[in-house]
Amino acid sequence: MNKGYKYIFGGFLLVLIDINIGRFDLLPDVLGYYLVFLGLGYLYAKTDFWFFRFARFLSVSMICVSILDVVTGMLGWIQMGTFFNYAVIIVGWLSELLLVVYIYQGMTVHMTMLKETTLSHQFGSELKRYAVIQGLCLLVMSFSLNMSKEGSGVYLFILMAISIIMHIRLLINLNAAKKLFRPEEVEIVEEL
Repeated sequence: MNKGYKYIFGGFLLVLIDINIGRFDLLPDVLGYYLVFLGLGYLYAKTDFWFFRFARFLSVSMICVSILDVVTGMLGWIQMGTFFNYAVIIVGWLSELLLVVYIYQGMTVHMTMLKETTLSHQFGSELKRYAVIQGLCLLVMSFSLNMSKEGSGVYLFILMAISIIMHIRLLINLNAAKKLFRPEEVEIVEEL
C-alpha cells in the first residue's frame, strides 16, 4: 500500500512543481500523471476498490491532456484558437477534479476498512471541500472566456493560487495515508 500512495504523492508533486527553461518544462505533467496512474493501479490491485480503478482511467485522460499541452504549448507545433485552448484547459481541470475526487473517495473507503476513523472523516471532509472549491473555480474559469483580457488575468491568477493550495492539501493527505503503511520490502520479509 505504501508504494501506491507514494507513487500518487510523487506524481502530484511533479504536477505541482513547474520548472521551465524558456518554453521547455523540465518536469512535464505527463510524468506526474503517469506516476499517479501507476500508484492507482497498485492500490486497485491491492484493495479492489472501483474508486481507484475509475481514478486510474481519469489519470489516462490527464496524461492525454498533458501530452496535448506539451505539443501545443511547449513545442508550438500546433497553433490553436483561444476557444480551443480554453476548452482544453477546462477539460483538463474537470478531469483532474474528478480524478482527485475519486482518489479521495477511495482513500476514505480504504481508511474506513482499516478502522482509521479519524483519517476517514478527514479525507471525507477534504473530499467535499475539494469538490466544492475546485468546482466553483472551474465554473468561474468557464466564464473567463467572455471577460476582457485584463479582467480575466486577475481571475485566472486567483484560480491558480487556489488550485495550488488545494494541491498542497492533497499532498498532505496523501502523505498521511502513506505513513500508515510500512514499505513493502519490510512486509515481504515478515511474511517469509
